[in-house]
Amino acid sequence: MNNVNLVGRLSRDPETRNGNTTVTTIFVATDRPKLRDGKTYKDESGYTAKETEFHKVTCFNGLATAVANNRSKGDLVAVEGRLHYTRWQDADGNDRYGCEIIADRIDFY
Repeated sequence: MNNVNLVGRLSRDPETRNGNTTVTTIFVATDRPKLRDGKTYKDESGYTAKETEFHKVTCFNGLATAVANNRSKGDLVAVEGRLHYTRWQDADGNDRYGCEIIADRIDFY
């Protein structure tokens, strides 16, 4: 089974490419508590210390258009989709690898 569920905020405005298929890419930032000795702890400001991760999410066709027209940096979204891995060669012939989430559904909040 290959399912991904994320809830986070857009770290920048959506980027859209139009061709035979409309493709929109978003980057979703998610937070999780940092642990020290297996427990959460407070940072210098008194808040629970957190780590932020950034996820590349790709949308196609109608979903791509809806996201591009209705979302912007800072907006909260919930993403359902699947992981997709890519391998390519750069200009120097080195193998490169990437991972993205192909969105099936995005809910706006």
